[in-house]
Amino acid sequence: MTTTARLMLFPEERVLEDAAFGQGMVPTRLYALLLPVWQVEIRADITEGEAFFLIDRFLERGLRHGALHTVDELSRFFALDPPLVAQAVRFLTAIGHLRESGGRLSLTSLGQRSVDDDVRYVVTHQDRRKLYFEALSCTPLTRAHYDEDVVTLLSGDELTEVMRSGQYPRFTPIHVTSGFDRSALDRLKDRKDRARFNLPVALNAMESLGEELVFLPVYVVRGRDGLLVYGQAGAGAAHDPELSRLCALAPELINALDNDEQGDDAEDRVRRAAQNWLREQGFDSSAPAQDDDGTWSVSLPATAFGDSGLPVSRIGTYRMAGKRFFRVWCPAETPRKRALLDRLDQRLGSRHQVTQQEAEELIARLCRQLRLDIPELSRLRGGAERTGLSGLAAQLAHLENEAE
Repeated sequence: MTTTARLMLFPEERVLEDAAFGQGMVPTRLYALLLPVWQVEIRADITEGEAFFLIDRFLERGLRHGALHTVDELSRFFALDPPLVAQAVRFLTAIGHLRESGGRLSLTSLGQRSVDDDVRYVVTHQDRRKLYFEALSCTPLTRAHYDEDVVTLLSGDELTEVMRSGQYPRFTPIHVTSGFDRSALDRLKDRKDRARFNLPVALNAMESLGEELVFLPVYVVRGRDGLLVYGQAGAGAAHDPELSRLCALAPELINALDNDEQGDDAEDRVRRAAQNWLREQGFDSSAPAQDDDGTWSVSLPATAFGDSGLPVSRIGTYRMAGKRFFRVWCPAETPRKRALLDRLDQRLGSRHQVTQQEAEELIARLCRQLRLDIPELSRLRGGAERTGLSGLAAQLAHLENEAE
């Protein structure tokens, strides 16, 4: 990582759109934060579940339920070559599923459990791995946060680089005053939803080899009725419900956000930012206005959009002003209908396959954003054909045929 631009590969505006028109929130602030995370290296005896190889499954079932106890008996019953069965028996013995005594084979307790659950359990002794815990409550992070190709956890030089960078947005770290609660490791053993938190089937003889505080970049959208957290794994298209719940209950985070908003001249600053944007676009005669829900917008005539003006796809979108924002609006319905088609084309036109449910949810959400009635697919297809959006027209025609 060399720049803060790599922290979030999606714009803040996408997050605001999902919060407002996907989740029904009235957003008031957006924060770029670095959430503290405990990176804990553990050593433990790990039990993990895998899919059975086909022959192994049959052999173990034969031992468990078929009263078969030797390589010859297994070979005859399943019509397999004895050398192949002998090789499989050696493997199953090596992973602790079989034992031999007096020339007779039997399943170990691990092998019996594997047959009963139809999962090949494998035990690794003294396994070392890293686990991640949200540091405000020492709650384990979900599996999505373990994808190193997508999620960035900052420490050391990388954290220093982010903090020194002058790039926008500036990420603010949330600090914790207490150390890692090692009882959080013991609580892992009782979780029933281990797979969701990237945990193995069982953890035994577990010990911590060390804990390091690292930081997870997120966007936090705050509204009058709560907050939503958006991380790298969701790419701004969906919020993280687990982190959203944890952060809403974290006094350190809520206090930090409350202190940031106290004495804030944000209303005046967002108004000035909107005025500056209007001036830069050449709309000096227009003025920003505050809507009934307290959010700011700039309303432009239909003539402001099109080939010689702003893209119609800009209608209904947000423009950032620090931690605040304003919406670009057009009261005329025709440009908003064209904006609907353009946004749909951006999201659907180039995709190979779209389900009817995905399309209907996206159409409904964009119509809420653009304050339009939800049209029939046939009307949208006709509009796409008239405006030359052939890819979108083909997608909508395919969805129409599926609906019949």
